[in-house]
Amino acid sequence: MKNLSLLLLLLCLVACKFESTDKKYDTPKAIDASKNIVNWTCIPGEKVGLINKNFTEAAIIKAYGKENVKREEISMGEGEVAIATVVFPKTDNEIFISWQLDQPFQVISEILIENEKSPWGTSQGVSIGTTLEELVKINGKDFKFAGFEWDYSGYTNDWQEGRISKNLAVFLEPTNPEAVYPDLLGDELFSSNHPKAKIADLKVRSMIIRFD
Repeated sequence: MKNLSLLLLLLCLVACKFESTDKKYDTPKAIDASKNIVNWTCIPGEKVGLINKNFTEAAIIKAYGKENVKREEISMGEGEVAIATVVFPKTDNEIFISWQLDQPFQVISEILIENEKSPWGTSQGVSIGTTLEELVKINGKDFKFAGFEWDYSGYTNDWQEGRISKNLAVFLEPTNPEAVYPDLLGDELFSSNHPKAKIADLKVRSMIIRFD
């Protein structure tokens, strides 16, 4: 009887060992967006949470769960639209993934983050609501951004070779909108040290992350 008990114990230990080994190779399980277990870190050029440049839509569904992923038509600016993959749709955690036109749902073009309460942010500390002053500090120098009142209002990825990656682009918006008139309007580039930019109290309205 004693030998039988030892045998059963041994079999149990072996089974647990194999189960533990197999779990190393499990694919990511579906994530409950209501729980604080998601990695919200973005590293431009490398990853957004679990997503890297090699992820297809199928891989995104496997990582975040079918219930957290859908397709939706989004505006690309200047009247153009595209079908994007949306992760955590209609929540604060929502992100939009657009695809290379010649390889839809296979090769990522860019990832858009724009919810006002979004938890996503870069490893350097850029997130929705980051101020102009904070951006300059993170970048280590002034940068240039597009003027307001057109499709690419407040857009920049022109970090002037500062510390912020060229794979991160942001759209700025004024907290004090009256201050952008008439000096910061239109399809022109302005420096972050422009006096009106500081008076306008610019902040990040949305972020675009690319992998190329």
